[in-house]
Amino acid sequence: MKVFFLLLPFLVFAQQQVAKGMVLDKVTNEPIPYVNISILESTVGTSSDDDGSFRLEINEDDTNKVVSLSSLGYESSKIPVSLFLKSEKIFLKPRTEVLEEVVIKDKFEEKTNVVNKIEDLDLCYGYGSLAENPWIMALYFPYNEDYKETEFLKSVKFHFGNFKNKKAKFRLRLFTIGKDSLPDKDLLKENVIVELKKKQKEAVVDISDYDILFPREGFYVAFEWLYIPYNAEEVTFYFTDKKKKKEKRIKYQPTFSATCEDEGKYMVASYISGEWCFYAAKAYKSEKKAVPAISLTLSN
Repeated sequence: MKVFFLLLPFLVFAQQQVAKGMVLDKVTNEPIPYVNISILESTVGTSSDDDGSFRLEINEDDTNKVVSLSSLGYESSKIPVSLFLKSEKIFLKPRTEVLEEVVIKDKFEEKTNVVNKIEDLDLCYGYGSLAENPWIMALYFPYNEDYKETEFLKSVKFHFGNFKNKKAKFRLRLFTIGKDSLPDKDLLKENVIVELKKKQKEAVVDISDYDILFPREGFYVAFEWLYIPYNAEEVTFYFTDKKKKKEKRIKYQPTFSATCEDEGKYMVASYISGEWCFYAAKAYKSEKKAVPAISLTLSN
């Protein structure tokens, strides 16, 4: 099995300023971990750590731009970089959700149904990240009438193939589909942080307790990298020019597997620099497209 890493681009800046501080809940004053912090129209960003702290090196050319902060359960916030550099504490307002009508159905779990089943031989690609700009990859799952007898979302499986991942954490996200066919609102109302062991080849995340019915309009399953020291790994890259240069860079774990599919077969979206867009990465030495290797298990 041949694999290839898709590594996000990175930039090296000669002159930088350092922003550091805490992200806090505006109501409780409690720290907020894993906040997505991005400088719009750039490849610069980070995540707050487990204790809500953050540190971000900012290029001088980006000081006139805007920082976007977003986290599950909170209103997104945008502030000028110049103010962000001076702020040791940044407060996010908890989002007030309007509860929709809920239909209660008995759940027996006598039947299960695997959607997009993937075998090891199907894996041919990898999504990794070098850039410190928070990145989310999302795969759309359309509804099928065959799911009527197994409408509940039981679990999500992520594949990592033969990648030698170290211990890592990432966040599971589920999104409704918006009018533009891109990810819209969160279906999960709390953080689901997945912890991986060293060299773990797959992760099955149980979401049965949330009692989520498969939306008739379909939905997106996504993984979000966390740009925290726990996930950072120094790696050496070798360049193939005549001088045989090598450079050390920081890579953020984990590396997710993908499958190689015909263009248009799947709908994939990515969130970077504070915006969602459709994403179609070309597979290594192939005309096919890389699709995140994600499976679902449904139950009744």
